[in-house]
Amino acid sequence: MDNTLMQLKHSADSWSTSEVRSLVHKHMWTIRGFSQLECRYLETSAKIKDISKDVGRLQASPSSQPSSSGGLPELPDITFRIRLHPQGNKESNKDFTFFQCFNNQSSSNTSSAFKAKFKFAVYNSRSEETPTTVYSGTQQLHGYFEYIRREVLISHVQPSDDLHLVLNITVTFDTLTKASQNVRSLPPELPKPIEVTKDLENLFRSGKHADFTLVVEGRELKAHRAILSARSPVFAAMLEPHTAEAQTSRVILKDIDYDVVQSLLYYIYTGSCPSMGPHALEILAAAERYALPGLKNFAESAMRNGLAPETVCNHLAHADLYNMTEFKKEAIKFICLNANAVINSEGFLDMSRRHPCLITEIMSTLVNDRHNSPSMYTRDSEPSSKRARMTETNL
Repeated sequence: MDNTLMQLKHSADSWSTSEVRSLVHKHMWTIRGFSQLECRYLETSAKIKDISKDVGRLQASPSSQPSSSGGLPELPDITFRIRLHPQGNKESNKDFTFFQCFNNQSSSNTSSAFKAKFKFAVYNSRSEETPTTVYSGTQQLHGYFEYIRREVLISHVQPSDDLHLVLNITVTFDTLTKASQNVRSLPPELPKPIEVTKDLENLFRSGKHADFTLVVEGRELKAHRAILSARSPVFAAMLEPHTAEAQTSRVILKDIDYDVVQSLLYYIYTGSCPSMGPHALEILAAAERYALPGLKNFAESAMRNGLAPETVCNHLAHADLYNMTEFKKEAIKFICLNANAVINSEGFLDMSRRHPCLITEIMSTLVNDRHNSPSMYTRDSEPSSKRARMTETNL
């Protein structure tokens, strides 16, 4: 709100606000081994939560609450069910794959009525999208449908056979109006966190008032001592007055890539790391080195999304090195479920030489899984996905 509107609002004795509230939610669903699906349908769900009510609770304080004749109620949490029909929903359309979204809640069960719009997008592992068709026939179907010819979709997702389905949901709620009385002691609006982040990003990119230099691969990166010290205890110790780095206002970083240091500094200033590219493992090591647990979480997320037979062994070795317990379990489970592909990779041979203890853990997990769920590792069980078939290995 600009200054003129703020002055008008504070000069008024009362005011009303009408609000059309809407939420936009994006849900991504990955189906591995799509062409091997033989079930009638797969189902998952997307829960839409109104995060504005949580933010409101954090920002609220007794001294800043205006009196109101009727505050806006909280928006309800809504769960949408998403279904994938790999071979249609009946014999006559088995040559098509259907994507379905619906909600079982009635508006009477929620605190506010709503309307929802949907749109599916279908991608392969190369981030290429293929068009789908919205069902607009006269037959009454439950929910929203889009479809694509099955043979076209199978060709599109090859050779990885991974289908990435993105569902965009826009939910619009009924218009609500609230009336307020002016409280003269209301404080001025506080800056939003996103504004602070943007200002710090601009400061980093411009290098204005920088008082410290990091030299990486013969190139210089400018930074600010106060920000480095505030964000990283390692930098804080490095910049104590008695250190050589503090006295020369520069440090030479060895055994680390320039792009990795640039991503590390960007996280220090903004709290985000939007593009790791191929450097997730190197950024993980840098996050550990400079005690940045938030950046380590970003790197772990990128590693989890990038699990593949060619990379999983290297990822597992790093997870073991940096005590990433949950990710380590996921990586071992991935190897057990894709053993035929993994054991033929160079990464597996390298891990066998360098980390034999990890091979022991993999074997132990595989034996326990076969004992507890033998049907997952036999051809006699009903095939549900390519991943289930790939678990039958020679380990």
